[in-house]
Amino acid sequence: MHFDCLVLGSGPAGFYAALSCTKEGYSVALVEKSTWGGTGFRDGCLPVKTALDRMRLYEKSKTLFHSDEKFRSLSFSDFFVNNEKKMKKVEGLLKERLREAGVQLFHGDGFFHSAKVYETAGKILTTETVIIATGTQPSAPEGIILDSDTIITHREVLRLNTIPNEMIIIGGNVEGIEFASLFSALGVKVTVLEQGYEILPGNDRDLLKPVFDTLKRNGVTLRSETRVLSAGSTGERAFVELVNGEKLYASIVLITGCRKPNLPEGLNNTGVIFTKTAIPVNAKLETNVPGIFAVGDVNGIHGMAHTAIQQGMFIVESIKGRTIPLNYENLPRAMFTLPEVAGAGKQEWELLQEDIPYKTVSFQLADTWRGFSKDVQSGIIRLVFYPGNTLAGIWMSGENASEILSFSGLLIGKAVTKDDILRNLFIHPTLGEGILEGAAL
Repeated sequence: MHFDCLVLGSGPAGFYAALSCTKEGYSVALVEKSTWGGTGFRDGCLPVKTALDRMRLYEKSKTLFHSDEKFRSLSFSDFFVNNEKKMKKVEGLLKERLREAGVQLFHGDGFFHSAKVYETAGKILTTETVIIATGTQPSAPEGIILDSDTIITHREVLRLNTIPNEMIIIGGNVEGIEFASLFSALGVKVTVLEQGYEILPGNDRDLLKPVFDTLKRNGVTLRSETRVLSAGSTGERAFVELVNGEKLYASIVLITGCRKPNLPEGLNNTGVIFTKTAIPVNAKLETNVPGIFAVGDVNGIHGMAHTAIQQGMFIVESIKGRTIPLNYENLPRAMFTLPEVAGAGKQEWELLQEDIPYKTVSFQLADTWRGFSKDVQSGIIRLVFYPGNTLAGIWMSGENASEILSFSGLLIGKAVTKDDILRNLFIHPTLGEGILEGAAL
């Protein structure tokens, strides 16, 4: 069977790569060896956010009724079971969209016979172009062995049938703190261990204050500069051993922030150069072998779903030999914690470190009119300006931050000024009016 394009992987990068290729009239085959949707849609990013969204609704309901009495009968043991039922629909939606676009789907293990010959499910597929979008998988630090039972990753934790009493999370990164936010809100006693100097490094501390306040209120223990030597289990309990000899025990140990690439079988037969951490690509996302591309997490450029989506969408331009946009200087990002933190551009700590002149204005979400109507208690919108009032950064900590500032990279990329903000209209009442209010200060 011959196709113009062969896509390996159905996560965000592979999904959008397949759609963009069919839109250009190419015949496309997509092979998925594991779960349809990959980490981004099925096993990681989206299901975690779905679970956190459910928790936000629960917490908001308690606030509206000024009591949790009406909600104490909620069975938390069903929390992830119901979440998993919802996420199974993702697989069907993905396959439906791909088939409607004309993509031919294959499921099962496969391997390369050569650069342009791939075998899967007993079928030989030949192609002009290969797009490797196999992503990454969770791994563990040296000295720790995953057992899928008590020493686990996001894959297993999202399929729990019961909520553990205690949890140790290794990694004070975004993934670790998102899970700490979720499980502590579920009543789990959570301890986060981070070997670095800071929890959630690379962020202004006051932006993170509402997140840390929530974690503290929910009883989370945060320990930085704490290095784990090993982890294991004794019966039904897990433990971690620290370099200082201390042992900590919990129901489960969750490993976060560690990834390794999913390298296709037979990749050696293609001549593609790869390492233990990624498949290197050039500015056009092409490997060292002409006609073989690597998009998304597997190329090691950025481990974010939105960059994987963009690479998938623009891969057709690369196939045609054109330059594609890979400028991540204004990369928007979000932490789906409780509450969220999101934005793009520079933060204060960066400008101080680089000795760049700047000024900031911050506006409390509680002081917006929408904040009043929604009974918002905390959170801020911060605008960071270069001399001359060009926007250097825009950040928000609070409710719906990821939604309100989803376009923030565009603002930074277009070098929007304070006057640009003031001369434009904002829908009233919205939390986003805090941008206008801040600019007017």
